[in-house]
Amino acid sequence: MTTRLFGEPVRRREDPRLLTGRGRYLDDVGEGAFEAAFVRSPHAHARIRDIDVSTAIDVDGLVAIYTWEDLPARLAEPLPLLIPHPALTHGRTAHPLARDVVRHVGEPVVMVVARDRYLAEDACALVEVDYEPLTPVVGIERAVRAETLVHQDVPGNVGAHLVQEVRSATGLG
Repeated sequence: MTTRLFGEPVRRREDPRLLTGRGRYLDDVGEGAFEAAFVRSPHAHARIRDIDVSTAIDVDGLVAIYTWEDLPARLAEPLPLLIPHPALTHGRTAHPLARDVVRHVGEPVVMVVARDRYLAEDACALVEVDYEPLTPVVGIERAVRAETLVHQDVPGNVGAHLVQEVRSATGLG
């Protein structure tokens, strides 16, 4: 990486377009495109017992509601592990929508698609998710104790083994 630009003005090619109002943003394209909103987990760790979308289906302007079970097989798989590191013992990526268990607050559980964002949010508010709260694993000390496993097939909550060494500039240490 170079440092020749530090402290120097950088002429950007996009500035004239953006400063004169000729820029295009996501809201400028896709006029009439549908909007999506997500029902997200309020729990750090919980089992999903049931998802009831029956009330949300009546929202005018609703296009679709998806849970993990509604996804086609290819989309229901965990997201790809793009850069698998050799130190990973149990590489993990999330499912697009939670499957059976949520493992962090904010994990997406249901996706709602509607004519506009407001209708999608209104439908999300009507989706009822029945959770069975589980003991969360918060902090390194708790994770290392492994009294609760984040993933049942990852022993000791250890996903990788890394060793880092630092040698002094003189090579003596």
